[in-house]
Amino acid sequence: MKYEDVGIAYYSDQDYNKRSLTHPSAEDLKDRVDASAKKWKNPYKESYIWLKGEYLDVSGMYDGLQGRESVMKMQINAETKKRSDTSEL
Repeated sequence: MKYEDVGIAYYSDQDYNKRSLTHPSAEDLKDRVDASAKKWKNPYKESYIWLKGEYLDVSGMYDGLQGRESVMKMQINAETKKRSDTSEL
């Protein structure tokens, strides 16, 4: 809008009828453009957030399975040690 105020006004000899953005009949154009821009959503941002959530879900499942596997190994080792201790008696 500032460009049109300065540039177009100079080249059109201050003729307001040749303006499109700052023409007196388009005085609410800036507000409409601002309101419209606020409604837009970035699809890449939405996709990134969704994919990040899926990655965190899969990572959580993997960590849970790794934890379960280590607990099972410790339990098997404890049972094996318990059996070997009782067989030595």
